[in-house]
Amino acid sequence: MENQDASRTSTDNRRRAERRESDAEIRITTEPTTLTGRAENVSAAGVFFFSPDPIRVRVEVIENGNTKSFTGRLVRLESFSANNNGFAIEFDRA
Repeated sequence: MENQDASRTSTDNRRRAERRESDAEIRITTEPTTLTGRAENVSAAGVFFFSPDPIRVRVEVIENGNTKSFTGRLVRLESFSANNNGFAIEFDRA
Protein backbone atom coordinates (compact mmCIF):
# COMPACT_ATOMS: atom_id res chain seq x y z
CA MET A 1 0.00 0.00 0.00
CA GLU A 2 1.36 3.42 -0.99
CA ASN A 3 2.03 5.99 1.73
CA GLN A 4 -0.53 8.76 1.15
CA ASP A 5 1.73 11.47 2.61
CA ALA A 6 4.56 10.54 0.25
CA SER A 7 2.28 10.80 -2.77
CA ARG A 8 1.18 14.37 -1.93
CA THR A 9 3.10 17.36 -3.18
CA SER A 10 2.82 20.24 -0.75
CA THR A 11 3.29 23.82 -1.83
CA ASP A 12 6.40 24.03 0.36
CA ASN A 13 8.03 21.18 -1.55
CA ARG A 14 7.58 22.95 -4.90
CA ARG A 15 9.09 26.28 -3.84
CA ARG A 16 12.41 27.28 -5.35
CA ALA A 17 13.69 29.11 -2.28
CA GLU A 18 13.44 28.62 1.47
CA ARG A 19 11.04 30.95 3.26
CA ARG A 20 11.03 32.43 6.73
CA GLU A 21 8.50 34.33 8.82
CA SER A 22 8.77 38.12 8.51
CA ASP A 23 7.01 41.25 9.70
CA ALA A 24 8.92 43.52 7.30
CA GLU A 25 7.36 46.67 5.87
CA ILE A 26 6.89 46.35 2.11
CA ARG A 27 6.65 49.14 -0.46
CA ILE A 28 5.70 48.26 -4.02
CA THR A 29 5.94 50.58 -7.00
CA THR A 30 4.37 49.41 -10.24
CA GLU A 31 6.15 50.36 -13.40
CA PRO A 32 4.00 52.47 -15.72
CA THR A 33 2.52 50.21 -18.31
CA THR A 34 -0.57 49.48 -20.33
CA LEU A 35 -1.87 45.92 -20.29
CA THR A 36 -3.55 44.44 -23.31
CA GLY A 37 -5.48 41.22 -23.46
CA ARG A 38 -8.67 39.38 -24.25
CA ALA A 39 -11.71 39.22 -22.01
CA GLU A 40 -13.02 35.85 -20.94
CA ASN A 41 -16.13 37.36 -19.43
CA VAL A 42 -17.60 40.80 -18.73
CA SER A 43 -20.40 41.87 -16.41
CA ALA A 44 -21.72 45.08 -14.89
CA ALA A 45 -19.53 44.27 -11.83
CA GLY A 46 -16.20 43.75 -13.65
CA VAL A 47 -14.14 41.88 -16.20
CA PHE A 48 -11.92 38.78 -16.15
CA PHE A 49 -9.23 38.78 -18.83
CA PHE A 50 -5.95 37.19 -19.89
CA SER A 51 -2.86 39.14 -20.89
CA PRO A 52 0.61 38.15 -22.02
CA ASP A 53 1.90 41.41 -20.50
CA PRO A 54 3.59 41.14 -17.08
CA ILE A 55 2.93 43.62 -14.29
CA ARG A 56 6.47 44.78 -13.46
CA VAL A 57 7.20 46.03 -9.94
CA ARG A 58 9.94 47.47 -7.76
CA VAL A 59 9.90 46.15 -4.18
CA GLU A 60 11.44 47.68 -1.07
CA VAL A 61 11.72 45.39 1.96
CA ILE A 62 12.32 47.34 5.17
CA GLU A 63 13.35 45.06 8.02
CA ASN A 64 15.40 45.64 11.17
CA GLY A 65 16.38 49.13 10.01
CA ASN A 66 17.69 47.87 6.65
CA THR A 67 16.13 48.44 3.23
CA LYS A 68 16.65 46.03 0.35
CA SER A 69 15.37 46.73 -3.17
CA PHE A 70 14.32 44.17 -5.76
CA THR A 71 12.65 44.16 -9.14
CA GLY A 72 10.20 41.53 -10.25
CA ARG A 73 6.70 40.81 -11.47
CA LEU A 74 3.31 40.31 -9.87
CA VAL A 75 2.46 36.63 -10.20
CA ARG A 76 -0.65 36.33 -8.01
CA LEU A 77 -3.26 38.49 -6.33
CA GLU A 78 -5.81 37.18 -3.84
CA SER A 79 -8.61 39.34 -2.49
CA PHE A 80 -9.60 38.05 0.94
CA SER A 81 -11.96 40.94 1.71
CA ALA A 82 -12.55 44.55 0.69
CA ASN A 83 -9.65 45.66 2.95
CA ASN A 84 -7.31 42.67 2.81
CA ASN A 85 -5.44 41.63 -0.32
CA GLY A 86 -2.49 39.26 -0.72
CA PHE A 87 0.16 39.79 -3.39
CA ALA A 88 2.81 37.36 -4.64
CA ILE A 89 5.86 38.91 -6.30
CA GLU A 90 8.47 36.85 -8.11
CA PHE A 91 11.85 38.59 -7.89
CA ASP A 92 14.05 38.83 -10.96
CA ARG A 93 16.99 36.46 -10.77
CA ALA A 94 20.29 38.18 -10.12
